[in-house]
Amino acid sequence: MLKYLLIISTVLIFGLFSGFVHSDEVELSAEILNLEGDPEYGEYLASDCKTCHKVKGSSPGVPLISGVDRKDLIIALHAYKQKIRKNPVMQMMANRLSNEDIAALAIYFEGLK
Repeated sequence: MLKYLLIISTVLIFGLFSGFVHSDEVELSAEILNLEGDPEYGEYLASDCKTCHKVKGSSPGVPLISGVDRKDLIIALHAYKQKIRKNPVMQMMANRLSNEDIAALAIYFEGLK
């Protein structure tokens, strides 16, 4: 519980997203951008995401990512991974994800409309 409170506190202090990254702000190959993810695997991985990003509604400073376009989420996560986006918590979380993990999360969250 303390771990999650620390993560949430850090997220709120630094601000999580300032909007999604446009494709011209991060360099991704067409192969990465069009990688087909497995939504069931994405659901499995999503438990860490759901600690801060609620499935319905949102918290102050934490955007709702359910229903977000798959490519927008892929771009945003890669921007954190490449440290283009400046949020230490999201950079840490994204850095742990493979290209396949990101694709799986993106297709899972896109399906939560």
